[in-house]
Amino acid sequence: MPISQQISNRQFSRLQTRLLLSYLLVIATILGVFSTAVYALVVRDRHQQLNASVHQMAGTSASTLEIIQHEYQELTTEDKYKGYIPRNADGSFVPISLFQLMGKYQADSMPTFVYNPLTPQRQAVEWFDSKKTLIVREGRLFPSESLPNTISPKGQLISQKSKSLRSFILPVYSTAKSGRSQLLGYVRATESTNLLNADLRRFRQGLIAGVAIVSGLVTMGGFWLTRESLKPILQSFEQLKQFTSDASHELRGPLTAIRASIAVMQSHPERVHPADVEKLKAIASASVQMSQLVDDLLLLARMDRQAPDLAAWRQIALDEILEDLVDLYSDRARETNISLQSQLIPNLEVYADAFQLSRLLTNLLTNALQYTPSGGSVTVSLQRRRTHALIRVEDTGIGIAPEQLPHIFDRFWRADQARSQHQGGSGLGLAIAKTIAQTHGGDIIVHSQLGQGSCFQVKIPLP
Repeated sequence: MPISQQISNRQFSRLQTRLLLSYLLVIATILGVFSTAVYALVVRDRHQQLNASVHQMAGTSASTLEIIQHEYQELTTEDKYKGYIPRNADGSFVPISLFQLMGKYQADSMPTFVYNPLTPQRQAVEWFDSKKTLIVREGRLFPSESLPNTISPKGQLISQKSKSLRSFILPVYSTAKSGRSQLLGYVRATESTNLLNADLRRFRQGLIAGVAIVSGLVTMGGFWLTRESLKPILQSFEQLKQFTSDASHELRGPLTAIRASIAVMQSHPERVHPADVEKLKAIASASVQMSQLVDDLLLLARMDRQAPDLAAWRQIALDEILEDLVDLYSDRARETNISLQSQLIPNLEVYADAFQLSRLLTNLLTNALQYTPSGGSVTVSLQRRRTHALIRVEDTGIGIAPEQLPHIFDRFWRADQARSQHQGGSGLGLAIAKTIAQTHGGDIIVHSQLGQGSCFQVKIPLP
């Protein structure tokens, strides 16, 4: 496969990669937003379920507060139950469990009178009097904080993240005969959030695994889609190259005939009407330009479709080629008042096609001279960089705008400044130069500032 063909394939491969990455980025964004939204909805729903659970526990337990207070008062005031409830060091009663409260009704032959509906490992309920003093509690999970100073009449939800607890505090009121509400006390229902967190963690892991699987399938599908979508473009590109090659080849015959006819006419000026002399010169000039364009197109077509002719490759001294080119264009530089200088190191050889390499360097040098104004300078230098020879063609010309730099090696492209200041040219010179450099395993890069000049750097691998 020709090197230029490999380069084209690499360019399409990079295009396919960019399309695939863009496609995957869009899909990843959609999946990310979707999974985040789903997870947020599930988290909200599960937290609402937990909140409803502690609300329900508190509401159910609130209906027993008046009975519990009555039973508790008997244990603390009647002499027959003296010592039934242990006391703290300060003399205050120790909070007891619901089972202990109702233990006075139990007999040895009777089952437990009070049935515990709670899950001790996950739930707990506490009953307080109107002074917010804890009197009875049931369960094992209890918040370390006391009741807050201010509690809403509709209840207050509190989360204690350090212990993974969710509590709901509900004030309990009784309606007196006068119709006025009287505060009896408070009920605090508590439930552990460990089960909720474990469920959410499993859901999150499953969601991540699902997104990963979908992403893998999307990647494979995206790779196939981008490859299929580029097939018509690649086919059109190959057809365009074939058309360029065929059209250039077919144009050479008529152009050769036109140039031959013009040469015959110009060799016999007595047969040409004086009014047609300038027209004949314009036709001759246009035919020369057309011939140059056709030759350039044929050269590009051959490099695109054929492997390099290695029989023409040999060891070439770069300093000699560059020195000959500088000598060749020194007269043109003097005529336009441009300083043409060279900084070359001797005995630096590369394995290359001498004609093509000379064409590459000629294109860069003529380009620099063409776009450098009078009084400017052009410097050609040669350096050794490890595995590459580095050729620099630097000028103080009109420069290239930053937004135009990515396009200067495109075929038939010319910068606006070049169009306005110089006529002629096909816009293929830099494209040919880059193709030749890549055919030799190297490359061309450019650095430029508008109004200050440009520097073209050619890398050619050393043998």
